[in-house]
Amino acid sequence: MDTKKHYKMYKNGKQWCYAAIATVSVAVGIFTGSTAAQADTTPAQPAVATQQTNNASSSAMSSSVASTSAQLSSVKTWQPADAQMQKATANADNGNHAYLDNVDVSNGSLHLSGWNASNQDQGKNYHYVIVYDQTQHRELARQAVQNTERDDVQNAYQGVYNAKYSGFSADFNIDSSAYLNDTLQIVSRYSASESGNSNYVDYWFNPINLNKRGYYIDSLKQTEAGLKVSGWMIDSQSYSKHNAYVFLMRDGKEVARQHVILMPRHDVARAYKDVYNSANSGFNVTFNVDPYQLTGNLQIMMRFTDDVNGNGNFSDQYSKVYTTNAGYTDNFTVQGNHIHLSGWHAATNAQGMDHQFIIVLDMNNHELYRTELTAGQKNLSRNDVAKAYPWMSNANVSGYSVDIPLLDSMQHKGLKIVHRYSTSADGNSNYVDFWDNSHSVNSGWQGDHYYDPTTGRMATGQTNINGQTYYFDNNGKLMSRQQEAVNRALSVRGTRYVWGGNTPAGFDCSGLVQWAYGLDGGHRTTYTQETLGAHHYDVYNAPVGALVFFGSGTAPYHVGISLGNGTYVHAPEPGDVVKVTEMRYYQPTFYVVM
Repeated sequence: MDTKKHYKMYKNGKQWCYAAIATVSVAVGIFTGSTAAQADTTPAQPAVATQQTNNASSSAMSSSVASTSAQLSSVKTWQPADAQMQKATANADNGNHAYLDNVDVSNGSLHLSGWNASNQDQGKNYHYVIVYDQTQHRELARQAVQNTERDDVQNAYQGVYNAKYSGFSADFNIDSSAYLNDTLQIVSRYSASESGNSNYVDYWFNPINLNKRGYYIDSLKQTEAGLKVSGWMIDSQSYSKHNAYVFLMRDGKEVARQHVILMPRHDVARAYKDVYNSANSGFNVTFNVDPYQLTGNLQIMMRFTDDVNGNGNFSDQYSKVYTTNAGYTDNFTVQGNHIHLSGWHAATNAQGMDHQFIIVLDMNNHELYRTELTAGQKNLSRNDVAKAYPWMSNANVSGYSVDIPLLDSMQHKGLKIVHRYSTSADGNSNYVDFWDNSHSVNSGWQGDHYYDPTTGRMATGQTNINGQTYYFDNNGKLMSRQQEAVNRALSVRGTRYVWGGNTPAGFDCSGLVQWAYGLDGGHRTTYTQETLGAHHYDVYNAPVGALVFFGSGTAPYHVGISLGNGTYVHAPEPGDVVKVTEMRYYQPTFYVVM
């Protein structure tokens, strides 16, 4: 049984006073048992802060929360300079104004503070704060509160009856999971009745949800004692799941777990004051595991559970993924007859691997060269890597720099560079590799020549490169599309004319053009080929590879390919062959530049 006080405002002569009402209540401010009347339905309100101006609109609230008895005694609380200042003016503000300043969950309590003022509150001198469960449509608890002075509200709402003394605060014991799992609404009620169940005006604040969780890994570091992890974890589910565990996971599977006693974290409490037990959320654990177990992708899993062994019913949160093997080639430079390499390689499981190697492979993974790094070439300081990968013990000495010979077998090829840690002198057993596959020694496009990165061979003839077709002469020099088309057409001179033909077995005029240029089926005839570009009529200036047409601009009857010197190659007519003709003997009408 608790003894509570709430206050009723009344007027004594020209003085405004509060009457302190001592009440004996059963769990006031705490969710009561089923024998007490509860709110059964939510008032018809949108999901925003709203106001209630009559009893009917708030009929969902219970008619009683606890039995009370009262003994009144006068308590002078304040005396305004103007006795009329708390009365509504003739042109009164009819709004119901309120704001919830603070929602704080700590030490097993829900703390609320804010203000509510309205001219509708005149004569309703009992102020209650109610916690309503929007999910279950029932009242969880209510408290009678004594208003506090709020000069800021009075300044903003000078014509509102109780603006000056509109502040409130209330604390509710979190005695059921409903507080943390359900959507809640806080209701500020002014009532003319001592019980708060009749003749009242309500303000319904925006819904709040305290079912929240979060975490942060402050530090993850590999030490001689093991993998040290510190951070914080919060979860409203910890109300019923009291056991906190931190797990080390590898590729989604458990490596180790530790039960933790959460430590005070005032910074977390300030940032997450609406999350249950955020004030005690810190942890600091060390997983004493063999470094050789630290492979793949690591994660930290944080769990609240109702089982002391860490199983049972639980709520888990996973950290980001932490790689255990990382590296980068900062510099790959071909310098005369050698290649300069520098970079870094860090790995959590490289402890005890004292031999380091650089291995060069081609794109087919054939080893071309290897060398063991010497003292001056390895274990170079890399504070930048240590800052980015603090969970790798060798990150701060992960650098390397070395020159290797440029062999003929490397020329014009794509190369893979492998940095290897190993326990063996030859580097062929018990090792950790980092592969970098993106390097080239004069391969790919080299001016107007192309070298296949896989074979190192120079391209000639028709070659497909990354889905595009290119043409090279016998010396490997890239030719233009136009020149290649001319060369292809000239290569079939003497082939007989075949109507509808578009292969070296026989060509008609448009079939020769289609084959030489590799045109699609949509450009098979002269009627479609003339649409490939603008029409030009200075035919003697037609460049190499231009299509020369005979007849009208919309219905040409013949086509050939310009050689750029006043001649063209074409398949003339039945009984003839593919040949070269001078324009002065058979002049085109227009041409299209390809």
